[in-house]
Amino acid sequence: MKKDIQKAKELCIEACDEIYINHDVELTYHHFESEVNCFYLFQSDNTNNQSEFHMLEKVEQEIKKINKRWRVGILYNDLEKWEADMLASKVKNKEL
Repeated sequence: MKKDIQKAKELCIEACDEIYINHDVELTYHHFESEVNCFYLFQSDNTNNQSEFHMLEKVEQEIKKINKRWRVGILYNDLEKWEADMLASKVKNKEL
């Protein structure tokens, strides 16, 4: 079990680098929460773009090959700032 968690952690760390390169979003691996079977990535408050769950689809599929119950989540330090940034992003992209 520990080897599987370590492998999934490595996949998360690799995904953070890939997401930074492709989307300019600063994420770092934070922790694995065994009670909810979730690997959490932390989004920096200083990131240029906001993380979105579609960015995690690839790593989540790779992790599900190890254990089908595991998921990937995003932690935010300042939820109010994140919500305001997401609203601004939607307005900018004319999604509203």
